[in-house]
Amino acid sequence: MKVFDLSSLRSVDAAASDTLKAPRDRFLDALRVRGAAVATVESRAAAVDQLLIFLDQSGVTDVRTVTRETLRAYQQWLQKHPYSPWTVLSRIEGVRRFFGWLEEIDALLVNPCAALVTPKMGDRLPRSVLTPSQAKAVLAVPDTQTKKGLRDRALLEVFYSTGLRLGEVTRLSVHDVDTRTGFVRVIKGKGAKDRVVPLGRKAAEYVAEYLKQVRAEWSKPQRDERALWLSWKAPHGPLKDQAVAVILKHCLRACGIAHGRAHLWRHTCATHLVASGANIAYVQRLLGHRSLETTQRYTRVALPEVKSTHRTKHPRSHSTTKAKAAPVAAPGTIKGHYTAHDF
Repeated sequence: MKVFDLSSLRSVDAAASDTLKAPRDRFLDALRVRGAAVATVESRAAAVDQLLIFLDQSGVTDVRTVTRETLRAYQQWLQKHPYSPWTVLSRIEGVRRFFGWLEEIDALLVNPCAALVTPKMGDRLPRSVLTPSQAKAVLAVPDTQTKKGLRDRALLEVFYSTGLRLGEVTRLSVHDVDTRTGFVRVIKGKGAKDRVVPLGRKAAEYVAEYLKQVRAEWSKPQRDERALWLSWKAPHGPLKDQAVAVILKHCLRACGIAHGRAHLWRHTCATHLVASGANIAYVQRLLGHRSLETTQRYTRVALPEVKSTHRTKHPRSHSTTKAKAAPVAAPGTIKGHYTAHDF
């Protein structure tokens, strides 16, 4: 089989023929019309673009002529390249959705995706979570005596309290947060779904203080600015994802945590809830997971902490005989960094 080098090809627009690009463009437009999130559209575009470049280099000029053998060759080609298993899975899923849409609009008589076998993947456990003491330390990093520090503290509290994704927090407007009743409305989260999540008392207090003491001064009524999070620099425009990520990383590094990103707070929120005995179905709704299986991974991440608490707190976990009990790890020795190997 001929091996193609995509490094020399800048984009599908320069590589693929119009007969291949037209269905791709219609597919992406259909996703947008259905309300798919920007990240979803970009992921599907990357998957289909890579397939179309492969087809063009293989001499295939029409998606209606793609066969099972063609897609099987494409899958083998993907697996020969230095992509992570999750990247390969994302590419295959994108191709499957593309041909599923073609079949849906009757552009195909036979869907060739029967040849695509989804790779078997192990549990994708969160790489790390913060311990309660670490979370408390990071939350205390911003200087709340300053306007910028008060904004950053409110931002951190919202992440920890709600478990929202980076993009979901960044896109919040002043109308999405109810600090009086303690709720946050998420508009078009992952999968273009809306949901309402609780906002903890501490987080609600800091957000209310930020709105009253900081944002009211920074916002410009004539601009009709509705974004919740504003830059401390004039003209105080809305914060973007990258800026919020930098703020979070700075606070983590101030506590000696160099491995954390924005998603670390989502993992930490879910793990602490599960470790405290929260119903897994509640955590699923909070995080906006489509499948309960996705949420259940947090039960495995929290397992060491749960077992430690059970051993020290449950009345039937203490030996009543004089027999020497097996050594038990002291409370607080469970670390916040876990891998699949640990479980």
